[in-house]
Amino acid sequence: MLQQTRSKISYDEVLANVIDKVKKQGYDNIRADLSDYEAPHQLIGKTNNVNFTPDVTATKNEGKAYFEISTKMDDPNDLVNKWKLLETLANMKNGTFQIYVPHGHMKFTQELIKDHNIHAELLKI
Repeated sequence: MLQQTRSKISYDEVLANVIDKVKKQGYDNIRADLSDYEAPHQLIGKTNNVNFTPDVTATKNEGKAYFEISTKMDDPNDLVNKWKLLETLANMKNGTFQIYVPHGHMKFTQELIKDHNIHAELLKI
């Protein structure tokens, strides 16, 4: 998701919290757009020229996992496309796709993944 939409909550604090949780799950090779970490690779869409960057990526047991932080937005089309892509990549790379949901964003996130048939594990933060 775009960092601008997260300005109400400190994106860096939430991201650091997610990274701590990812580490506790036993993941390594963590990439995130935060100092002390290498940024995740940008994913470039070929059909619509839209670029996506996961919030956090990591590896565990030779699988690659993708982690997102959910935030409510008025037009979630790009978010849906990004999550569908990350879900597909996680499945292809024997990994998982998890969405971390801050307080007040759970209903929005649950409806979005249900309406668009996105398979992801939702975790409260």
